[in-house]
Amino acid sequence: MLAVERRKKIIEMLKEKKSVMVTELSRLFEVTEETIRRDLEKLENEGHLKRTYGGAVLNESTNIELPFNIRVGKNPEGKKAIGIKAAEFIEDGDSIILDSSSTALQVAKNIKNKQRITVITNSEKVMIELSNAPDCKVISTGGTLKTNSMSLVGHWAEKAIQNYNVDKAIISCAGASLTKGFTDSNELEAEVKKAMLKSAEKVFLVVDNTKFDKVSFTRIADFKSIDYIFTDKKLSQEWEKELEENKIKLIYA
Repeated sequence: MLAVERRKKIIEMLKEKKSVMVTELSRLFEVTEETIRRDLEKLENEGHLKRTYGGAVLNESTNIELPFNIRVGKNPEGKKAIGIKAAEFIEDGDSIILDSSSTALQVAKNIKNKQRITVITNSEKVMIELSNAPDCKVISTGGTLKTNSMSLVGHWAEKAIQNYNVDKAIISCAGASLTKGFTDSNELEAEVKKAMLKSAEKVFLVVDNTKFDKVSFTRIADFKSIDYIFTDKKLSQEWEKELEENKIKLIYA
């Protein structure tokens, strides 16, 4: 078995069991424990897991920024449904901003047939996705490329966004908390998202159910900054009441 196949199997086991042991993996794959430790070290560096004494556990921390290719694989059906629903609220002629989240990418996939829309984005993935959209003008923010998220960040990205006034901003977050608001795992990404919020007439937060009741590293926005929340599963009565009190429209995909 190739190393890449072995590591893929380890990730699958972690998703199912939440933890693995070096000795167990060594016997299963018929390789040395040192080989398994190297596998776990590589997977930890990629954001899949956290090593522990004698093994590893699945990385579920919202404070650790996961690479884009990992985030895409988390709750893909929920994000797809959110993307379809949010796209219904984007009208022909709209100017919008899309962030670099995997959920915003799903929105991009569903607006290709809109007429006369302008999309400003810091996401390389979104730019590629919309490159063949027949009636869509795509504007890049510019900035410094973050390779693990394929996003453009930094002063130039923020300054570019500040030059525009758009109809709608579509952003996501790593954590949504009743007490802490909406948070993200990376400061540079958070600053870009803050600029997006300020440039938009309406703000759409596209966030799947796994992000609720979690707090990540840095704040993006409070409740007063959000106009719509799109999610894939019914929220608690406490959440629904809070959103209603803050006049945020809750849309279920």
